[in-house]
Amino acid sequence: WMPGHSDVHGNEGVDKHAKLTAESRQNNSPHTTIPFLRFSALPLSISALKDVHYKVTHTRWAQLWRKSPRYARMNRLD
Repeated sequence: WMPGHSDVHGNEGVDKHAKLTAESRQNNSPHTTIPFLRFSALPLSISALKDVHYKVTHTRWAQLWRKSPRYARMNRLD
């Protein structure tokens, strides 16, 4: 922790409101009042896209591998 914002005016108030918002859904703003959430979903991060791509690709590979004749031969060796 670095006291980078310790002398900033109003920081304690902002921290208090951020904590309240994080603790309860009742303290959150409705999505219709937040401009960038009114018409579309949140943009995805690159790491989230890579994670989804990896999972989809790995699942598809596993399905294809189980159907291949080599899988049957390798499975007999084990």
